[in-house]
Amino acid sequence: MLATPSLYRRANKVSFDTVKRTFFASSTDHTTLVTNAKIHRVGDDKYGKRTYILIPDGTDIDLALKVDKLHLGRIFADKNYIYGAKVVQRSLGSHSDVCKRLLDMALEDSMSQGEDPVALASLHGLSRWLVEGIEGKNEIALLNELKNSDEKSFEACKAIATGIPRAGHSVVGQGTYRDAESAWRNLANEYVVSLKMSDEANLRLNGAIYF
Repeated sequence: MLATPSLYRRANKVSFDTVKRTFFASSTDHTTLVTNAKIHRVGDDKYGKRTYILIPDGTDIDLALKVDKLHLGRIFADKNYIYGAKVVQRSLGSHSDVCKRLLDMALEDSMSQGEDPVALASLHGLSRWLVEGIEGKNEIALLNELKNSDEKSFEACKAIATGIPRAGHSVVGQGTYRDAESAWRNLANEYVVSLKMSDEANLRLNGAIYF
């Protein structure tokens, strides 16, 4: 008898749930689990578009490639650009706990052609943090200094954070981004390093990510 689609889906779910329960039920020592986990580079070569995944020791790599939830952590890279660090199993710890070894391999590969590695981070909440600083809801000393010393850069950063074009401009375009670039980098660095307000900060504070 042919299995119906609903029966097929249930069978697959039972199979995965069994694998997940068997593995995680026996993995009470998270430190040992992460330490013994294996790193796999997935992609064409070590300088092309690739993914680094950390999976539990003994986990079948073919199964892990099909079932993302079996990953402990992952990082993406393309040439010398590194991005998308993610702790899949959040109970195992922070980015620095889980992704540090992945990042070390990604950095080594990224420098294999003589280029400096570059980290790309989404920095969720950065714009909201800046808007609150502009509105006086939180104190950002660097932003206040910028307002007093470089009005052009301040207004450009304000436009990017709020999405509202500067006076005399119809859009938040290339000119705005150019005028804000240096100050925006400094503000983003403040957001990540000093305030530790993003997951990426965990990795950078471990001496790995470059800005």
